Amino acid sequence: MSPTIVLDNGKPFLALGSPGGSTIITTVLQILFDRLDEHMSLPDAIADPRASQRNATRTGAEPSFIASPLTPLLTARGHQFLDAGEIGAATGIEFLAGGRVLAAAEPIRRGGGSAMVEFPG
Repeated sequence: MSPTIVLDNGKPFLALGSPGGSTIITTVLQILFDRLDEHMSLPDAIADPRASQRNATRTGAEPSFIASPLTPLLTARGHQFLDAGEIGAATGIEFLAGGRVLAAAEPIRRGGGSAMVEFPG
């Protein structure tokens, strides 16, 4: 769910989405941040550990997020984390130069996903 389309000068650049109910928005936002601001590849951005804050005392986070070097910096600022298991199960496509398309899906969450691009023959 939450289909999101990013345009670059009016042309499609990226499309992605994720199921997950209340975690959809944070999942999509973190993937967009990783891809656009951190310059990760789309597959790496989808695979990156996630956290999801919904106005609670503690932030739900995946175990690999909690184990990351970022967590001590955040806890020093008063953040608290709760193991939330898996967050989201995103897929996406990126429109590349020359009419090529990169498709990416979760590598591990919910058993991993599959992403393909089919061209009419």
